[in-house]
Amino acid sequence: MFKKKLPLAPPGRKSPLKNDLQAMVMKQTEKAKTHNYKYINPEAVKNIVGKWAPLSTWNFSFLMECFMAVLNDDGASIMNPKGTYKTDIAGVPEALKGVGEKLLKSNRRYKSGSWKLFNELDFDITHSCVEGEPVETMVKPYFAFEEFRRNNEEARVVVHATVARFEGTTWTISFPLQYIMKGYPKIKNQHYGYCHKIALLDENGGFEKEYIYVGVTGRNWLQRMNEHFSEIKSGSNKLFHQTWREFTGKKNVMLSSELVVGDHSYEQIMSWEEDFVDQYMDEGVSLNMIPGGFKGMRFLHKHRLINSEKVTLKERDKAIIEYQRQHPKAGIPNLLISELWKDDDYAAKIICGAEGRLSIEQVQEIRKLNDLGIPLEKIVEMVNARNHQQVQRVVSGETYSRVH
Repeated sequence: MFKKKLPLAPPGRKSPLKNDLQAMVMKQTEKAKTHNYKYINPEAVKNIVGKWAPLSTWNFSFLMECFMAVLNDDGASIMNPKGTYKTDIAGVPEALKGVGEKLLKSNRRYKSGSWKLFNELDFDITHSCVEGEPVETMVKPYFAFEEFRRNNEEARVVVHATVARFEGTTWTISFPLQYIMKGYPKIKNQHYGYCHKIALLDENGGFEKEYIYVGVTGRNWLQRMNEHFSEIKSGSNKLFHQTWREFTGKKNVMLSSELVVGDHSYEQIMSWEEDFVDQYMDEGVSLNMIPGGFKGMRFLHKHRLINSEKVTLKERDKAIIEYQRQHPKAGIPNLLISELWKDDDYAAKIICGAEGRLSIEQVQEIRKLNDLGIPLEKIVEMVNARNHQQVQRVVSGETYSRVH
């Protein structure tokens, strides 16, 4: 698909960069700090991506600057350690030329209450920078395919950066490209709307089903994301936290965190959250425990957890924690857990994971020794089981029937 190779060079330079892009980027920190950026704002990268930036905020800023330069000047749509390339998809290189300038112009069009993301050309940028794997940045040109093209309301240029693997599970952080570009306006009373997603993958790596948690904050969205991760690690039983924790480590699952909007007022963000949570609850894929937006506040007020139907987000967060404490099993039924429970390997892991339970290896050994005719009393000693009854229930199939 990508045929024409171009030299990879930073903006304003004619000489090509080294072929080993990852090694080059690691050595470019000082140059990145002093570079005269045309497209990317490193300070915005720090605010939007923070410590999750591939390699570092400076190196990621410089890499994205290089990519935007070849994208704008040559219409190239892929960059990897071997160079940059144009796609042979008809019309795509020509359409991409000058798009960097158009995005900058879109950022400069801000007038109070009227700013919106660029939607004239529908495409995303994917960037993979996982330790031990090739570094690659690529355009996904949705505009070139009628079946993938998004409508004007949904079209925006989003960066999807695959930055880590949690115990074997891929994690991607996403955000609108314009939020890290020069000229992005400072918006008064700015609120962020974000989604954390857990996707089940099919045998070919495609999305089979996706489950979504929707959240909003009036603070930096990274700060709220870090708080979520801390709660996940600490054993929080909120539906979203529990589900994320359950599926970390599975290879047929993809985790993602996306900053969807960052230019909303308090009223706008509450309306946005209410609509999105309603949609995902109707589809049966929501990981939110209560409705979103002002509908959620009315729900909390009805349960006498807040004093009015309109409070600050901080007050609402405290009320949700209290609601969860009072109703530990609240939330939409976890269909994701139900689906995976059909998988014997997953079921065995959960069944044998609790303290005081037999391990998978113990169960298998009990059956093996029983088939050899070893007395149950002897098996108890050999596998270090708790007692005779525990072994008897395994042999009879009364317990651990999902463990093979």
